[in-house]
Amino acid sequence: MLGLFLTFLKLGTFIFGSGHALASAMQSEIVDRQRWMTAEQFQEGWAAGNVLPGPIATKVVVYVGYEQAGVLGALVAIVAYLLPSLTGMVLITAVLTQYAQLPAVKSIVRGVKPAVLALLVEAFLSFTGVAFPRNGGLVAHSVPVLVTVGGVCLSLAGMWWMSTTGIAGVGAFLLTDVRSVLIFALSLAAILAFHVDTVFVMIGAAAIGLTYLAF
Repeated sequence: MLGLFLTFLKLGTFIFGSGHALASAMQSEIVDRQRWMTAEQFQEGWAAGNVLPGPIATKVVVYVGYEQAGVLGALVAIVAYLLPSLTGMVLITAVLTQYAQLPAVKSIVRGVKPAVLALLVEAFLSFTGVAFPRNGGLVAHSVPVLVTVGGVCLSLAGMWWMSTTGIAGVGAFLLTDVRSVLIFALSLAAILAFHVDTVFVMIGAAAIGLTYLAF
């Protein structure tokens, strides 16, 4: 039972992303390292989890825990897996609540917001099945992708601007904060073209956001 707790505590702490992005990391730990089940059993659980509503990773965690130690194993596994995220959210919320007015915190949040917008665009594209072409021979196929990306970006930017200022118009958003547009573009390129981990994208956006303190 301790091994089950420590394994899922490690997975909850060190793997990032959501949905199917977690499948490889979880299978590597559960099947290859721990040898708790075969690849076929893991994939069956993953497929079954897709049928049910809710985050796929948490359902697979419950499945593996139950397979190892019944109901108690499922409970131990899900608590261990969620503990790092819950702890992190509590700490971040406490810091933001306590120090929200500090210039450094405001600058970091200001830098992270465009990166979050980029993550929303990436999520939309993944749900719609639009693939970002990286082969030079697929230039013709890049046109619908660019049109889709451009439309989604403008729509989200417009909604963001309206929600934060109450003023309609994407043009105002683009003209008032060029740095936000740059962070958004760099974040989207890093995610779509270079598949940079979202954690590093957010850290980079926060670092660029700190430049608001000086400029």
